[in-house]
Amino acid sequence: MSIDEVMDAAVDYSNASWLDQDKARDALIAAIEQHVAEEVAREREELLDLVDSYAKDNADLKAAIRARAEKEAT
Repeated sequence: MSIDEVMDAAVDYSNASWLDQDKARDALIAAIEQHVAEEVAREREELLDLVDSYAKDNADLKAAIRARAEKEAT
């Protein structure tokens, strides 16, 4: 989810009548959570790529870092 989609949800929330604010708030929270999760996953993959390039000769280090990343992702 892009930041623009998150901002659209924020605008929807700010424009919602108080009867619809709970639904709009839930949509905004879901949009923020999804955006953050996608960004964290993207950054984790970028870091793992860096680890791969720096730890080519150290399979144990690479395996330990990947295992921790997979554990944190779940």
